[in-house]
Amino acid sequence: MQRRPRGERSEGVAREFAQHIEHGEGFPVRARVWVLGGFILLLFGILTVQLVRLQILNHDEYVARAASNRVRTIDVPPARGLIYDRDGNLLVENAPAYRIMLVSADVPDHLVTQIAEELAEMFDRQAWEIEEQIWDRKYSNDPFLPLLIAEEPNPAQVIDVTSRRSLLPGVQVETISSRRYEHGRLLGHILGYVGAITEEEYEDLSGARYLYSDQIGRTGVEAAYERQLRGTAGRQLVEVDAVGNVLRTLNSRSSQPGLSIVLTVDIELQQRIEDILLEHQGASLFAAAVVLDVRNGEVLAMVSVPNYDVNIYEEVTTDEYQKLLEDPGQPLINHAIQDQFPPGSIFKIVTAVAGLAEGAITPDTRIYSPGVLEVHNELSPGIIYRFGDTTQGVFNIRTALAESSNVFFYYVAGGDPYRNPDNPPRHPSEQERLDDLADDGIVAGDVQFVGAGNEALARWAREMGFDAPTGVDLVGEAAGLITSAQQKLEAFGEEWRDGDTYNMAIGQGFTTVTPLQMAVATAAIANGGTVFEPRVVRELIDTNGKVVQPWQPSVRNQIDVDPEILRIVREGMALCTLMGTCHDALVELPEMLIGGKTGTAEFNQTGTAVSGAEEGPTHGWFIAFAPFDEPEIAIAVFFEFSAGYLASAAGGEILRAWAETSGALSTAIPPPHARIAITDEENERLEQAVRERSR
Repeated sequence: MQRRPRGERSEGVAREFAQHIEHGEGFPVRARVWVLGGFILLLFGILTVQLVRLQILNHDEYVARAASNRVRTIDVPPARGLIYDRDGNLLVENAPAYRIMLVSADVPDHLVTQIAEELAEMFDRQAWEIEEQIWDRKYSNDPFLPLLIAEEPNPAQVIDVTSRRSLLPGVQVETISSRRYEHGRLLGHILGYVGAITEEEYEDLSGARYLYSDQIGRTGVEAAYERQLRGTAGRQLVEVDAVGNVLRTLNSRSSQPGLSIVLTVDIELQQRIEDILLEHQGASLFAAAVVLDVRNGEVLAMVSVPNYDVNIYEEVTTDEYQKLLEDPGQPLINHAIQDQFPPGSIFKIVTAVAGLAEGAITPDTRIYSPGVLEVHNELSPGIIYRFGDTTQGVFNIRTALAESSNVFFYYVAGGDPYRNPDNPPRHPSEQERLDDLADDGIVAGDVQFVGAGNEALARWAREMGFDAPTGVDLVGEAAGLITSAQQKLEAFGEEWRDGDTYNMAIGQGFTTVTPLQMAVATAAIANGGTVFEPRVVRELIDTNGKVVQPWQPSVRNQIDVDPEILRIVREGMALCTLMGTCHDALVELPEMLIGGKTGTAEFNQTGTAVSGAEEGPTHGWFIAFAPFDEPEIAIAVFFEFSAGYLASAAGGEILRAWAETSGALSTAIPPPHARIAITDEENERLEQAVRERSR
């Protein structure tokens, strides 16, 4: 039989197909064969294109993916170093803890929604949020980077996840270390705390082998010594199954634990000082105290109250953290180094050094204080500013420090306030009295007197460590402020006036300092002029207790001054405790001769210092060194909303606490007998007694 041409066969199939449809008989067999054949050809075409894409175009990419699904590198976090006090007592240790993590690459696409819903129910989170994070990470550059699902799951949650591991592909229970702080409240400002690394920090630090699950130091020693404490991460090459379960370890490199830290802090002294500050705090919202070893700069104690327990950062709630932020005592701030205040009269030790070093005064210069200094406006002499004094009489440098005469130091820094020829005349009786004093060689009345000047005062202040951070090995230290005439002009558009110099002389006006800066400067007076860089870390040790990095004292500056000048200032500070404003400290520690200085700094309600011509609320300060004969320590004590004489009582108790804990009390040489209200002859006796003990 002759076969029909292909075109006619096709037309025949079409007519046959149409007739079957018209008669409702369905698809003919031949038509079904043609449709099936076309469908098969289409499938083979798609498979061929996909095969070319997989095997040729994207071959390298998919080979890498297949390998990563089978062999994976796991980073092993190092053990963070421990922290001890100076006597070897453990202060910070590592405790086991858990995290729930999720590797998006191990979650099958069709299970993303289901797993997100289950995790949301288990950990009280939003399912849509987890699902969105999974998809975002799946299509990121690193789908194997784990997602944090729960920071600190409870034991029941850990057991739940572990028991359902096969039903939750990609979900992992990760064992980590959690920091536990002994004395976490007492030492919180020194130790600091650690917190989970953020995504931004991870991107910045991944080159330094930081892990996504790492914790990083946030404040205190934990932050300042982050690199040394952390150690070096290890690595494991493991084989995993399709859902990320480890089948076997192919290769591994151990992690290296971080170095441990030994602090300079005496924990017993720290505790006693905190108790003393809290007992004397009164109306003060906060207080601070620092004790330094004058021979090397070691911080024996640093207390700031109120404080907070750094252990709360493991599980602090938003409400609890908000309460800490809103507390008027600002417990999150280390007031010893992070806050700065007008120093008031404790700054007179700087003015004394500057005046003697610049030759503005000699040890025998006597200046009369009438109890108030009247300064006439330089442009309008009829306008008078009155700068008050806390005392009156005739003073030399030693007795001026002892009794804290403001007028004496006004002269030392700013010179004769009456030198303006346009000043109105004084009352004849007053003029006669001043002339009599001048005839006796006392600076008073119209006796010309040139002070050291504000620029010299600022230069010597910086020599002693002010206007810059001390360099203590803690984060967040404030720099304080010593203002120059140029800075005032730039900031306020005003020229520097005599009144500014007078204010600067007594620690008012623009001047601000930190308690630590005052302790460093006091130590420099005590030790003969060495400005040490204070340290809270004594040494770094390895896991075997071997000292890896011993601490060496660091000298920031050697004050270029005649040692005799510092000796004179020390003698004035000793007289302050024997017969002056620091006498309350002697009452608390009558067995030991010490040198001290009080300060009552006025400030306005914004916390800024006011001028000597104004009145406002006050801060209380006390600085001291001990023992006078062979100085070992220097202290600075600060109370907000207080006064210098109140701070000196607390300071005396702190000195006693140190003397008792260190054993210095047993070898102390008692001071000469003294009382506050004494005659000129008694003054001379005490001055002579102090000079005989002075070195």
